[in-house]
Amino acid sequence: MVDLHQLPDQVPDVGTDEAEGLVVQSASPSRLAARRYLRHRAAMIATVVLLIITAACFMANFIAPYAENETISVSEDSLQRAIHVPPNAQFWFGTDSIGRDLYSRILYGGRVSLLVGIASAISAGIIGTAIGAFAGFRGGQIDNMLMRGTDLFIGLPLLVVLIIMRLLPEKQPWAATVLGQPGSKRLMITLISLVAWMTTARLVRGVVLSLKEKEFIEAARAVGARDRRIILRHLVPNTIGPIVVAMTFIVAAAIGLESTLSFFGFGLDPTQASWGNLLADAGTNIITKKWWLVLFPGLVLLITILCINFMGDGLRDALDPKQEKRVG
Repeated sequence: MVDLHQLPDQVPDVGTDEAEGLVVQSASPSRLAARRYLRHRAAMIATVVLLIITAACFMANFIAPYAENETISVSEDSLQRAIHVPPNAQFWFGTDSIGRDLYSRILYGGRVSLLVGIASAISAGIIGTAIGAFAGFRGGQIDNMLMRGTDLFIGLPLLVVLIIMRLLPEKQPWAATVLGQPGSKRLMITLISLVAWMTTARLVRGVVLSLKEKEFIEAARAVGARDRRIILRHLVPNTIGPIVVAMTFIVAAAIGLESTLSFFGFGLDPTQASWGNLLADAGTNIITKKWWLVLFPGLVLLITILCINFMGDGLRDALDPKQEKRVG
């Protein structure tokens, strides 16, 4: 028989792998998520491509061969502009209808389009997180009212609402002050933010509803934490995963919306280069054999949106707790 008094007071908790001589290192949730993302091949390729495009656009002042609106002559001693020159060794993407280098304008335009997309995603993410967290935490009539309002916004025809709101600052001085001047980046960011927050709100509300009855929330209430502190310090940090994933898709949607509005003449100032304005300028050349004016801006826009969507898929898989595997 075994004498219990001879047993040690504390028996070390040794895992099966450690007992077999294997070294097991624990990893934090963020490290596990980073490893899963790095193993997502499509997301990593998309990340590299998007970083290259973003760096090239924001370094346009240094790498673009011509200025944003610089018109180019056929030769140094000629006054004739290089109009509608097809892609060649000098003009990689050709020139437009007034002799501007399309490659340079794509770089400068990407800076504007990416800025609009990122700023719109951040603004919409903040609005959606605030509404979703408050609705999920409060519940009851407040939750019902906020979610029915969210459903109403989702049901509205998006392009019609954006066009109407875009025209408002031209007719009402107060709207120009609140929303931004017509054709400005501020107006475009504001408009997209006001119609892109609904998905984030619904995601955050669902997570908050599942978390607010957990033990750590009850413990926070027991020690006297106020509702605002519980929301900001305990609930919102636990919804970061869905928020980040939603924001990546909002960036792609915002870039697409800006391009669509600009194509129809309701976007940014036409004199300002953006991918949407470049496509709008090329719209009349679709059937006139000026194929490069449509191909290159559209291709860069398509690649950027696809990269962002692939990154969103990778983040969703990496941040999903159900995807967690033992890493050792």
